[in-house]
Amino acid sequence: MRTVTLISSLKVLALTSLLSVSATQAAEESIVIKGELTFSSLPMLGEYQGVLAEPLHFTATVVEDAALAASEVVLGYSQEYVNATRELQMQISTAAGDILYDELITVDELANAAFIEAYSLFVYGNAAQATNYDSGSALWAIISGGEQRFVDREINLGADLLSRGVGAGVPAGVENLFADTSSYPVLVTGNYVYSFLYYDNSINNLSGDGYQGIVQGYATSISYGDTDADGDGIDDATDSCPASDTSATVVFNGVDSEVVNFVGADGCTLADTLARCEQQSSCSMKLIQNLRKTGDLSIPEANALRQASQIGYHSNRPR
Repeated sequence: MRTVTLISSLKVLALTSLLSVSATQAAEESIVIKGELTFSSLPMLGEYQGVLAEPLHFTATVVEDAALAASEVVLGYSQEYVNATRELQMQISTAAGDILYDELITVDELANAAFIEAYSLFVYGNAAQATNYDSGSALWAIISGGEQRFVDREINLGADLLSRGVGAGVPAGVENLFADTSSYPVLVTGNYVYSFLYYDNSINNLSGDGYQGIVQGYATSISYGDTDADGDGIDDATDSCPASDTSATVVFNGVDSEVVNFVGADGCTLADTLARCEQQSSCSMKLIQNLRKTGDLSIPEANALRQASQIGYHSNRPR
């Protein structure tokens, strides 16, 4: 793992000419990364510090404009660009949905700063093997400074490229992070586990007050643009249920089974699947039995679903 002095590297960019490169994307595009966090040193998260007893949930959004990308050697990785990264947003919440942290930084809002550095670094092939995360890594950052404020925010997939974290990340859930590297890199989308890190450093240059911290964990879904209307992590193009019932647990006519409403590979939640039975008892029971046989449900979960279904829908059904 290499250690770098990022600010020194980036200042060199101001003294060199930038080579604009062609890119497939012609306008701004969003990358949405969702997952869970298992470690925090971010002060704004209050009691949630260190190794977390229960994971927090996150949604990280990177807005890029590949048409603005300028290829430049920053740290010597496979492909490195300045100017393409336009916005970074990080939202962190509890499993119950309570928002603990929601921060957005944009290049446009920093237009009057003394300096702005927006960059994106991509690592694959032999360079990825050197980082011990063979399937590849990506890092986006916006760094800005002026008389009043300094801020540095970073979103990192894969290897901890700037050595911000506290240890090794999780094993990659895909063989290659990138679907295309022929021009500006495109990530593989879908549901898979991938090491994730977010860094936030902010200093008030007038008072000297400030903070820095990280959150670490793993991504579970990556998508481009607004292609996941129901937010279940499955792209709408392949989602058999693009408007899923995304309740936390399966509920039958107000009766909560307390069974987790998981999402299947086809994009349908357990509640979606059971809803196809249209309150027909025999259909629901058969479906629950099949899910138990395939190992998708435990015996207690299957029993809880049967009981909630009977009470919610079938105990008073017409005879």
